[in-house]
Amino acid sequence: MRTFLYVFLLLASAPAAAKSCIAVIGTGDVGGALGPRFASLGHEIVYGSRTPDAPRVAELVAATGGRARAALPGDAARACEIVVFAVPWTAAETALKSLGPLANKLIVDVTNPLDVRDGQVFALPLPDSGAERLQAWSGGARIVKAFNTLNYRVMREPALAGGPVSVPLSGDDAAAKKTVAALVTGIGLEPVDVGPLRTARYTEQMAMLYVSLLVRGGPFYEFYLRPRAR
Repeated sequence: MRTFLYVFLLLASAPAAAKSCIAVIGTGDVGGALGPRFASLGHEIVYGSRTPDAPRVAELVAATGGRARAALPGDAARACEIVVFAVPWTAAETALKSLGPLANKLIVDVTNPLDVRDGQVFALPLPDSGAERLQAWSGGARIVKAFNTLNYRVMREPALAGGPVSVPLSGDDAAAKKTVAALVTGIGLEPVDVGPLRTARYTEQMAMLYVSLLVRGGPFYEFYLRPRAR
């Protein structure tokens, strides 16, 4: 039986992802952090925005470089094999369904079903997880939960953490998780396969803890799941 250590090392040593077209749906802090990092690995980036000609989006495209461009969200999703879904949870269902057919697309879900107001963090009541909701709404996409347990500043510059940072991966499709693991490794973070998509219920709770510490104003922490032998 494979040990946790073996699984971790297998993911961490995954070969670099083949160069792909990656649609980044959402141009806020998270989308604006991951897009340029993935572009630095040689991937084509298409930002999906309701206002693709807005100056702010144009600045992000210019900062991303390479073959980056912006388009309406549905056009971006149709153009690419991989979709990074980085929109606020309150808009998630409408935004996902507006993308058009998503069967067999690889969707990297970086959302968290939570709300921050008045300096407090509130989990939105779900019987399952946000990732499982996206799976149900997507019409057959391959969902991988990832990048939801760290700050966008660390996505941009992992060295800010002062040590390794784990990125838990939840998903039911092994090949999809391997692809996402290669993206994680490529930008200097450490992927950890935590199991099927239903384990996103646990990583979304990790995000709750993470954000609650952030809104307190520090000290700040990053998650690192240190592997060990049984």
